[in-house]
Amino acid sequence: MDVILKSKLIGLIFALSIIFFGLDSSYSILLFLIVMLSIGIPHGSVDHIIAFINPDARRFNSKLIFYIIYLSLIIINIVLWIISPFLGLLIFLLISCYHFGETQVLGYNSTENKLLNFVIGANILLSLFLNNIIELQGILYILPEFSNLDLSNFDGAFFLLISVVVLMLSVTNFNIKRKVPLYAEITILYLVFYHTDLLTSFTLYFGFCHSLPMLMLEFEEFKTDNFIKFYLKTLPFTILSLIFGFLLYQFNNDLLTSDNLILFVFIIISSLTLPHVFIMKDFVKDK
Repeated sequence: MDVILKSKLIGLIFALSIIFFGLDSSYSILLFLIVMLSIGIPHGSVDHIIAFINPDARRFNSKLIFYIIYLSLIIINIVLWIISPFLGLLIFLLISCYHFGETQVLGYNSTENKLLNFVIGANILLSLFLNNIIELQGILYILPEFSNLDLSNFDGAFFLLISVVVLMLSVTNFNIKRKVPLYAEITILYLVFYHTDLLTSFTLYFGFCHSLPMLMLEFEEFKTDNFIKFYLKTLPFTILSLIFGFLLYQFNNDLLTSDNLILFVFIIISSLTLPHVFIMKDFVKDK
């Protein structure tokens, strides 16, 4: 079993243990912080090295150009969220659908099928949001057309069923080398989304089914046996990301306030994800 599937299996076991033993929602933020600081942010904190590790996939002529483009994309994304939250959310969802799907099929199929990558990622996000849709309505108050919808008559199992049906219908015609294991992992994820709140659901998926496999794949690419030495390379950008988040948190804007921490977190993640996607697209090629 390769490093990707091993790390995914560890993540699924941990997620299922959370369901089995139960996790009070009051610990959701603590779990989120621990996972994001130890796995989530670090998996994207070596982009500046990954971008130059493979000469055949190199997009940048120098590190200066890399930093200018990378930081510009982050700033553009934040400004976009402030000017038009709807557009900011839409771009985040479209990019995340492709990126999450691309990394999700690793270990099960080639990432060359761009449509499959997008469809798998869209299914995961759809299930994440559907199974926590009432909570999501409270968070996305910036979109009154959605937040004001009356969904009180629908049972949670209804949205879980929709998630499974959409998954089966949307990917049934794709030629996937290891379709059953992929179905099995996504189905387990759906159960996790159904049994946990939005922040916990996102934490478990993003941390253990997305970030951890990518972090281990990056470690393998560095061709070193010393994981601690590799992990230390992630610390500078992890610390800079925390400083960036703190400064943004102090920004006096109705959208970026402590009154809606989860929305703020998604804005931060979307801003860091935008440039990260382009680096990972080249990195996972032929993986």
